[in-house]
Amino acid sequence: MIHIIENSSSGSDKKGTLEQIIKPYLSNAGEEYKIYFSEKPGDIARIASEITQADETVRILLMGGDGSINELLSGIRDTRKVILSIIPTGSGNDFARSVGIPKDVRLALDIAVKRGRTGIIDLGEITYSDGNSRKFIISSGIGFDAEVCEEAMHSKIKKSLNKVKLGKLSYGLIAAKQIFGASRPDGWFTLDGGEQIPIKKLLFSAFMNEPFEGGGFKFGPNASHQDGKLDICVVDKVPGFMFFVVVPFAMFGKHYMFKNITEYRASRIHIHLDSPMWVHTDGEVTRQADEMDIRVLRSAINITMP
Repeated sequence: MIHIIENSSSGSDKKGTLEQIIKPYLSNAGEEYKIYFSEKPGDIARIASEITQADETVRILLMGGDGSINELLSGIRDTRKVILSIIPTGSGNDFARSVGIPKDVRLALDIAVKRGRTGIIDLGEITYSDGNSRKFIISSGIGFDAEVCEEAMHSKIKKSLNKVKLGKLSYGLIAAKQIFGASRPDGWFTLDGGEQIPIKKLLFSAFMNEPFEGGGFKFGPNASHQDGKLDICVVDKVPGFMFFVVVPFAMFGKHYMFKNITEYRASRIHIHLDSPMWVHTDGEVTRQADEMDIRVLRSAINITMP
């Protein structure tokens, strides 16, 4: 049985896709399936919780973008007992980009049902000082990139660009708007329980499980979801005007050539800031924080991929 979850607010015409492509494909392949529709925030997490109640392995086919995957993770009872396949219908689709899942629905179905392989990959998890936590599959970040994601979640610009399949451009437009007003606290962080590393005027820090985030920015060019590490991009003491210089290089993972943009790798990170900043997990922004722990969950979920 394949449990199909469709995010009604994500990307393309999924009603037509379901009726004209997915249902006939699965029927011809002899696959049983059940379809669930997400109509509002929180539905995907609720559906995932219901599907994964039993103590058995569950196959889930998710039609959505990176935010849909993140919400799904928050609802799954035990990620190790899930085989997850993705039909990428979001505006950014950074997870699909990172692992090579095509946008073409039929090709993505081939990977999910016939010609793909099942690989078990790491997840990340962020835990706040109040004990609340949230998993992520692509990246988590604190600071400017999360502030951009927070505005994009409510942006009329993004909704308009989504209609013409240019949604990822909204991130660049919002970033250009916000860059000079971003807060820049000091602080420190530790890697795997080591010595404190100082932060001065932090712009943002990204904790990468996959290479891409934010609609195609390659902030983790060396990140791997199977090495038990997160690649950490720390940007501090960088003037706002440098954003316009660095961004084109970040699209190709070449941003570390610039001063005060530093790469680290670790399994556990603790970060403390003098004042709170917005935090995102896979582009989903739920809160601000000034202290948190980030760690890798080794071999945490099964994914079908090329």
